[in-house]
Amino acid sequence: MELKTERLQLFPITLDLSQTLMKNSLAFYYKYQLPWNKNWPHDGLKALLPMYAERLENNPDEIGFGPWVMLDKAGEHVIGDIGFKGRPDDNGNVEIGYHVVASERNFGFASEAVSALCQWAFKEKKVEGIEAQCDKNNIPSQKVLINNGFNHTGRSQDILVFKKEKAVHKKEDSFKEGK
Repeated sequence: MELKTERLQLFPITLDLSQTLMKNSLAFYYKYQLPWNKNWPHDGLKALLPMYAERLENNPDEIGFGPWVMLDKAGEHVIGDIGFKGRPDDNGNVEIGYHVVASERNFGFASEAVSALCQWAFKEKKVEGIEAQCDKNNIPSQKVLINNGFNHTGRSQDILVFKKEKAVHKKEDSFKEGK
């Protein structure tokens, strides 16, 4: 499973890859013949990987609903990671998160990756909405979400909540409009 955009390639972290990243992240760089970036994987991803690996062990269908690696289109260096915090909840919502390494920020990579992953998720029948959270002071992340059609839906202290709903096209509505 792989997604390609104009400037990126994205692939989900498998059980094998999550174990590699947990044990020895340099092995990831060696396997993919990439230059080492001391800023990736970042601490947030490192903390998430053990729980994600356990979910994958219990249910291989979790693949895609966890972290994805973001590489440049040529596959020559790590841009960051993006992903979901699990399969859709009972209301059909998933939460997206992303991290771009510092040297790759402000080039639009996060917006491009969020767009691609949202399109992928909305192809899943059970996904009805995609939520995201970011710090109230993280203006670049807020711009990424707003530019991708997310709406500000709430706030919990210093954390802003955003949501994007699956577009629903009803056949009968388009039929009525055509009359």
